[in-house]
Amino acid sequence: MTRYTKPEHIKNIINNVISKIKEKGSRNKKGKIEEYIKKILGEEGREHIEVRGLKKGSLYISVDNSAWLQELSLMKQDLVNSINVKFKEDLVKEIKIRLGKK
Repeated sequence: MTRYTKPEHIKNIINNVISKIKEKGSRNKKGKIEEYIKKILGEEGREHIEVRGLKKGSLYISVDNSAWLQELSLMKQDLVNSINVKFKEDLVKEIKIRLGKK
């Protein structure tokens, strides 16, 4: 027996599609930002950081030791400015760093 479901309003369908596109774009940007940061930090830094996410202008980074936590803390504003210039938009307003990678 076929079960009847109420048709969904076109506005809801469009909003769902747009939100999925934005979500996919932000995941893609996160990867590009991570590559860029690792390029800035060079070979040594590449091993110690992991970009965990980008949400509402906050970039979340994990580091594996306190030395890199301190190093990135001192570089925060320069990284924010550099990322926004590189990607030609205000993607990052702040960077939040925590100790402990996967």
